[in-house]
Amino acid sequence: MARRKLKTFDDFKRSLKNKYGIGEGEFYKPWLRVQDVKSRGVRSQVLGLKTGRTHHMLSSIETEFFYLAENCDSVIDIREQFPLFPINLSIQIAKALGIDHPTHPETDVPIVITTDFLLTRIINGDIVFEAISVKPEDESDDQRVLEKLEIERVWWELLGIKFSYFVGSEVTRIQSSNINWATHPLRSDKNIFTENELDFASTLLASGEHFIKDVCNIFINKMDLPHDAALGVLRCLIAKKKIEVDLSYPLENADLINILRINIVQEGLVNGNC
Repeated sequence: MARRKLKTFDDFKRSLKNKYGIGEGEFYKPWLRVQDVKSRGVRSQVLGLKTGRTHHMLSSIETEFFYLAENCDSVIDIREQFPLFPINLSIQIAKALGIDHPTHPETDVPIVITTDFLLTRIINGDIVFEAISVKPEDESDDQRVLEKLEIERVWWELLGIKFSYFVGSEVTRIQSSNINWATHPLRSDKNIFTENELDFASTLLASGEHFIKDVCNIFINKMDLPHDAALGVLRCLIAKKKIEVDLSYPLENADLINILRINIVQEGLVNGNC
């Protein structure tokens, strides 16, 4: 799809008319897509397992956060590149703070500020919104970045919505990479394995540390699967949280996996109990 022009107020109105920045779940269209901006970061498009739509991330750290957020049980919707409308409000906030509102370099027209992620969560039975700004650590002390973040913070505060920063760490990078690895088969084919197949596979396992090849061999022998499919079963069990594993070290090329909990049964063939 072609890059949209977002240089003037007429461009903004046209985008709103075409429902960019509007909607929820599968019907939400991010204000900015990967093809709309010249990003210095590694851009990505990822099929959301919870929303059923393609999410647009403009940097590697945004992608990192996306996997972490989607893996959070309380998160039911993720809206990335969320526009702060009405634009007059962000202009007024900037003026009150004594900060220059961001403008387009070619037209000098105030641009629509976006928050990287708006999460919808269910906490204690209540629907709660949380806005997240995602920035790499090397930008966390940049004065202009901090000024823009302050405009965002006040904007969300006026709406009574929690606003947080995410800078990431080596720990979150590893966790996110593991979630990406585990969920990739489901993003390619949601029906790669049936729920009955996965439930049965989970009954074959036990908590504890095991060689991944041993786990796969159990699936091969008990489910009559080829090796690649057996590894896919393990990944899907992790992705669907039928088993909980230690995500603190890279799993993709690991020999061992530490199963912390099995959410169907607690004992199985790996420990020789079946």
